[in-house]
Amino acid sequence: MKKQSGFTLIEIAIVLVIIGLLTGGVLKGQEMITNAKVRNLITQMDGLKVAVLGFQDRYRTLPGDSSTAAALIGNGAVNCATNCDNGLIQPWPNTSLVTNHLSSAGFYAGAFATAETNATPTTQNAPANPWGGPIFVAYWNQYYNVGAATSRNGVYTGRSIPSSIMAEIDRKVDDGTPQTGTFRSAWPTTTTATCVTGNAWVTANGGADCTGVQFF
Repeated sequence: MKKQSGFTLIEIAIVLVIIGLLTGGVLKGQEMITNAKVRNLITQMDGLKVAVLGFQDRYRTLPGDSSTAAALIGNGAVNCATNCDNGLIQPWPNTSLVTNHLSSAGFYAGAFATAETNATPTTQNAPANPWGGPIFVAYWNQYYNVGAATSRNGVYTGRSIPSSIMAEIDRKVDDGTPQTGTFRSAWPTTTTATCVTGNAWVTANGGADCTGVQFF
């Protein structure tokens, strides 16, 4: 009869250690990817905000709002045709031309659609966040607030962002709460329970389609 030999305790311990190291490496890798996405989105928002302010300083008008953009900027800039020249970036017509004006003026890199449209932004006329939603600029009142929200200039993060990520972004750039400070929960999930509850982000089993806005 053949004698059967099993694994020794040392061999089993080595296997368990290897499994633990692999699991830890995978989790650490996922954490690093998530942190990179968070930093990327913050950088995108800051870059868009700086571009808008730089454009305003040079041309004395806001991107998306100029009815004479073609002559003023050139390089393929499209004239605003709706709600123009009032010092506001109104959703949606003005918002759809923001990146066209910024890129034409050399303040923002990227090729974007050049037609004005009265529709919610897409990645055809706005940059995409790391989760695929369009980042856009608007003078709007669709954000989480104590009492009535008044229209303010802001960079909106776009959709498809997990609530735990929104909480992390808020902690890094503001006060960590969704209805106070310069970074807030925003359209279209200002009252969605899976994203926010009271004045707190839902971080455990939260929603995957949350948005925010950074005021400027």
